[in-house]
Amino acid sequence: MLQTLIAVTLGLSLMVTGCAALKAAPSQGAGFVPVAQMAPRADLPFQKVWFKENVDFKRYKSIYIPKVHTDYLLQSNWWQQNFRQGQMKEDLATMAQYMRDEFKTAFANDPSHHFQVVEAPQPDSLTLELALTELVPSNVALSVLEYAPYGGGTAVRVMERATGAESTVAFEARMKDSDTGATLAMFADRQVKKIRIVDFKAFTWYAHGKEIIKEWAEQFVGLSNQRPGEVIEGSSAFTLSPW
Repeated sequence: MLQTLIAVTLGLSLMVTGCAALKAAPSQGAGFVPVAQMAPRADLPFQKVWFKENVDFKRYKSIYIPKVHTDYLLQSNWWQQNFRQGQMKEDLATMAQYMRDEFKTAFANDPSHHFQVVEAPQPDSLTLELALTELVPSNVALSVLEYAPYGGGTAVRVMERATGAESTVAFEARMKDSDTGATLAMFADRQVKKIRIVDFKAFTWYAHGKEIIKEWAEQFVGLSNQRPGEVIEGSSAFTLSPW
C-alpha cells in the first residue's frame, strides 16, 4: 500500500513540475537526412525539420509511402544485444512493417481526406520515405522487478534511465516530389517511452515503440492539414493510462 502511494505521489509530482526534462534527447543523426542542417520549429512536434522554400503542398493530391528503411539503424546498446540477441533482425523487420502500415492507415482514415494513399508513385503524389534509426525494446526483466513485491519501482526506473535501458524509437524522413524526386521537406525525431504510474506496456518488448510510432503517424496527418498559425502539439511525456 505504501509503495503504491509513493508511486502515485511520484507520478503526480512529475505532472505538476512538468515533463520536459523527461523527453528524449534529440538523435545525433544516422545519415538518412542531414540532421545538422535541420532545426526545431515551434509549430511542429518533431525535434528537427527542414522545408524547401516556396513549395505549394496543396497541389499534391496523393501520398506514396514505400517500405521503411532499416539500414540506418543506430548501433544497439550492450544490454539490448544481450537479451534480444538473435531476434533483433526479425524485430526490426516487424516494426518497420508496423510503421509503414500505421502511416498508411492514418492517412487513409484522415477525415479531411487530404491525401489519397497510393501503392506506387504518381505525378500528383508526394513520396514519404521513412527510416527507423533507433529501436530499443523494453527491458521486460527490469519491468518485472519494478512491480515485484519490495522490488523498488523508483530505483528500477532510475536504473533504466541511467543505463539507457528505456524503450526508445527514432526516425528520419524525407518528403519528396514523386515525379521529379526533389526533396521538399525533411524530419527527424526521437522519443522515449511515456512515464506511467502503472505500466502494463512494459511487459512486452515493443508496445512502447508502437505507441510512439502511432503518434508520429497522427502527427504527420496533422501536418498535412495544418492551417496557418496552427500548432501541431507534440507527444506528452506522461500518461495516466496503464495500457
